[in-house]
Amino acid sequence: MGFPSITNVGGSLTSAAALTLLAWAVRFFRAAAQQRKQHQREPEDRGSSLRLGKYFCSLTPAAVKSLVDTDPIPNIIVDVRKPDEVAYNPLPQALMGGVNIPVSDVQQALAKRAAGWQSMFPETPAPAKSWLLVFVSDDMDAMRAAAAAAVAVGYEHTAVLEGGVQALSQGALQQREPKQISRDALAALLGVAGERGARAEGVRVLDVRRHDECVLYGSIPGTVHVPADQLPAALKMAPRDWEQVYRSTKPCLDDWLVMQCRDNKRATWAAQIAQDQGWPRVLVHREGVYGWRVHPAVRSYASYKKGEPPPEPEPFQSEPLDAGRSKFELAQLGMRSL
Repeated sequence: MGFPSITNVGGSLTSAAALTLLAWAVRFFRAAAQQRKQHQREPEDRGSSLRLGKYFCSLTPAAVKSLVDTDPIPNIIVDVRKPDEVAYNPLPQALMGGVNIPVSDVQQALAKRAAGWQSMFPETPAPAKSWLLVFVSDDMDAMRAAAAAAVAVGYEHTAVLEGGVQALSQGALQQREPKQISRDALAALLGVAGERGARAEGVRVLDVRRHDECVLYGSIPGTVHVPADQLPAALKMAPRDWEQVYRSTKPCLDDWLVMQCRDNKRATWAAQIAQDQGWPRVLVHREGVYGWRVHPAVRSYASYKKGEPPPEPEPFQSEPLDAGRSKFELAQLGMRSL
């Protein structure tokens, strides 16, 4: 009796090799296309003599409004027009609450100690060096000059308003409400439990919490950590730079992108950023890390700000995952084939 044929058992080696090469080629050309798209969206400070900050970015009016409305990360809006220009054309009510510092005075104002700042703006806390400073004006050069002035005194998280003040129409401030995905459905995609047992292709989950939160309370397996205050700049990185900083492959524009944080506030803002930058399929993890409760290595904890004493993890009983419900939800989201 002879040995069984390889062809009869599982197909010829030639066919298997051809399929492997085809799959590799698809991934190669997909990555190459992604890289070309990324190079078309060079970082905003490329080709400029100004140093605009390690995490410099431009934000759409909708992203700035979401920032003001939900306060997902510490921030301040700085109108760098002259006072008479601000009086003639004030910012929309939805963006009020920042400060007015003419561009020529930005560096001096930000260099002041807390007491000096409070004497100028008694109703507004002095921004810490880790805050996101969003500069607005009707002149892009003025906004960029203000960002450079902030960097000169130690601020690295700087942003400008895309399109300037003239872009602040009521329609431009409208935010797109992102779709949400439940814990059970996300667990199925990550291969944590249920029938699937393996990670779904074409799905990337970004954990936008701070570093201290991930270290102290754990991270859901299969997620990539990109802090919310870095995300706008990170999504503009070339794929090679992303891989070096975040030790993972950069999401492609045709990937499903899931944002998550402790609850979902930062994740919702992160979803707005990703949508603004061209990712069409963005979801928000509804329950966040707080509601994960699948394994004790990922702990639930109360909200706290950077610099505050971290709270003790909250005890919980692991909760079962519902494979049937997650399968139905994934189909509703259009993710049946993943």
